[in-house]
Amino acid sequence: MGRLTRMDLPMIRIATGWTVFWLTIGAASAQPADTSGDVGKGHYLAVRVCAVCHVAAPDQTSKPLLNPPASSFAAIMQRKDVTADWLENFIATTHRGLDNPKGMPNPDLAAYQVKQVVAYMMSLRK
Repeated sequence: MGRLTRMDLPMIRIATGWTVFWLTIGAASAQPADTSGDVGKGHYLAVRVCAVCHVAAPDQTSKPLLNPPASSFAAIMQRKDVTADWLENFIATTHRGLDNPKGMPNPDLAAYQVKQVVAYMMSLRK
């Protein structure tokens, strides 16, 4: 195996990003009990799963791996046409594939987890 070059860096970043993404999926499924309801649980999932690509919360501990990042949750929630039903459908169906190469990665969230993330996102609406 030869030396790494500057050309290798984007692929290393992508591979690292996917590794972090899948590790956070596992961590999200083992989330601790939360007494603050769906908004708190949705925040927990958002900073562990969605923050890989988005600025999901002002208190997230790392920057998104995408450069530039996907739309921030705060910006998404300022759109007038975004509803809870629309978000649930988008999160559950708009995934990258041959038919949608620019779609978002599948977060592999259970339906109840999607509802929690949506509850958190809706709490950001001003």
